[in-house]
Amino acid sequence: MDRRLLLLVVAVVALVGVVNATVYAYRWLTGQVIVAGPTEARGAACTGFYSSEAQPGITLTLPDAGTNYNAQTYDGYTITITPGDVVCQWTIGATTYYLYESIKVNIPITVGSWYIQDFYGFGYNGTTGDPPVYVWFRVEETNLSSLLTTAYLIIRTPDGAVVGRLDLSSTGNMNGSFTLSPGSGWRLDLYIDAANSGTASFKVGVYVSQSTETPRP
Repeated sequence: MDRRLLLLVVAVVALVGVVNATVYAYRWLTGQVIVAGPTEARGAACTGFYSSEAQPGITLTLPDAGTNYNAQTYDGYTITITPGDVVCQWTIGATTYYLYESIKVNIPITVGSWYIQDFYGFGYNGTTGDPPVYVWFRVEETNLSSLLTTAYLIIRTPDGAVVGRLDLSSTGNMNGSFTLSPGSGWRLDLYIDAANSGTASFKVGVYVSQSTETPRP
C-alpha cells in the first residue's frame, strides 16, 4: 500500500475514534440544609424520649413516665440508661426540659422471665394548636440468638392501657401507626424470657410523622 494512502487511512481511523468518543448530557442538583436548634422544634420534631423521674418538673408538660429508669434488678445491679442528643427543649420558670433523640438501655438480669415496667417514656411536647403525630416502632437490628426465647417492647398509656406490642425477635417487625397528641406520652415496658447467660442486643427505630403514610425504611 502506498505510504501516503496508509497515513490517510490512519488519520481517518483516528478521526472516527474522536467522533465516537463518549459524550455526556450534564444535569445537576444543589441543596441547602438549614438546621434550627432544639428550642425551635415543633410537631414531629418535638417528640422523643424522657423520664419524669430524671426530670421531675417535666410533668407540668408531659405525663408521668420513665419512673423506673434506674431500678435495681438483682444483687445491686441496676438498669442504666444513657440518653442521646437533645432534639427538643423548652423552659418553664428557671428550669429547662429535654426530649432525647435516642436512649441506650442496659438491663442486667438472670436466667428466667422478667418484666421491666416503665423503664422510660416517649412523648410529644406541643400546644393544643399543634397537629397530632403518628408513630411506628420497628426492629432495626436484633441479636437475641439462643439467649432470649421471648422479648417484647410494650407501649402503654400512662394509665396502663396497651397501645402496642413489638416482637423483638426478628429484624423488620413493625408496629404502628399510633396517634400521639400534643402534651401526651407513653410508658415503655419490656418483657424478657432469658434461657441462657450471655449478652443479647436489639435496636428499635421510632418513626414519627404528621402523615399517616407507613414508613418504608
